[in-house]
Amino acid sequence: MTEGTPRGTLWQRLRALGRTGRGGSVVTSAARAPGSRTDADPAGGPSAPPSRDRGSGPAPNPEPVRDPVTDDSRALPTQADTPVDERGPSLPTGWLELLGVAGSLLSLFTAVLFYFGWASTDAETKALGLRDTVFHLSTSDYLLRSVDALFLPAWLGTAAVFAAIGVHRWGRRGAPGVAWTLRVGRHAWVVPFLLLPLYRLAPDAFDLALPLVTIVGFLLTAYARTRPSDTTGVQAPPVRAQHLRVWCAALLVSVLSLFWAVSTYAGIVGRGRADQTARTVRAGLPAVVVFSEKDLLIRGGGSCDFRVPVKDSAYRYRYAGLRLFHIAGDRVFVVPRDWSPQHGTLYELEQSDSVRIDYVSGGNQRKDECSP
Repeated sequence: MTEGTPRGTLWQRLRALGRTGRGGSVVTSAARAPGSRTDADPAGGPSAPPSRDRGSGPAPNPEPVRDPVTDDSRALPTQADTPVDERGPSLPTGWLELLGVAGSLLSLFTAVLFYFGWASTDAETKALGLRDTVFHLSTSDYLLRSVDALFLPAWLGTAAVFAAIGVHRWGRRGAPGVAWTLRVGRHAWVVPFLLLPLYRLAPDAFDLALPLVTIVGFLLTAYARTRPSDTTGVQAPPVRAQHLRVWCAALLVSVLSLFWAVSTYAGIVGRGRADQTARTVRAGLPAVVVFSEKDLLIRGGGSCDFRVPVKDSAYRYRYAGLRLFHIAGDRVFVVPRDWSPQHGTLYELEQSDSVRIDYVSGGNQRKDECSP
């Protein structure tokens, strides 16, 4: 240590060099408050200003020096810090929405099939003077009885969907008359109410026309009121919420009207089936012959009963002139060949070892079925 060099100044430079090598921050004497004590000057004397002599040593670095290896390794995430998704691959959001819509439509279609099968069967049996509960029908029976009658409505519904898509594309192209059509369509929901006074003139026709007009009117109103006015289609959240409420109300009314239309159409189909059955009992229904150990008391309506002349036969009675009406499990429903909804008896037979049922085919067999 040379004379003339302040003791506090040299010590501060050495501490600054040591802190720089360790990557710490450098605090010089100039940054300290005047009159503060230093580690090398316990007496608290004033510190001398740092010397500007270049030979005395390097100037302290005011910025902290970082180790590039250590700092970069701290910045990079390690494998342990990376979260691992254990749920496996998932479907995109668009596919999930598509599956949800498809599931909802399938559920609605199944409900419509079941309701149509039940409603048409109920109308048919009532027209025949019976009830559908007599035949012990299952859910699959109702679904199957509705398939053949819904081909025409299914084709018409598909055509209506394609027509709606075409109208939507026509409107997006900005064709002449789109604005006027949308203004009129905003009030299409009023049309069903205007038709109500005419209901008494033709109830059967309006029972089917009113729900269909209601469906078209409310869906058209919802479309006209929620269609974006610009080409971008960007809507504010309050506007989207209002449009969602409009569509929910329109869809609710449309679903209720759909079941109304299905009920009306099912009644028409059921009564038509009953009329065809009543007109074709003798020639249209399969002919059957019943053998029994005991007398089943089947009489009248064109039926005939005989005793079996064979001594060793397992059956003692034979009944002919019958027609097969329905089969439900092990139960067979038969009617006489001259049966009608106004006059006739429906016989329910249980298949067992004591009862045998034969099915007769051919015109000659039908003519001679009551021959002994």
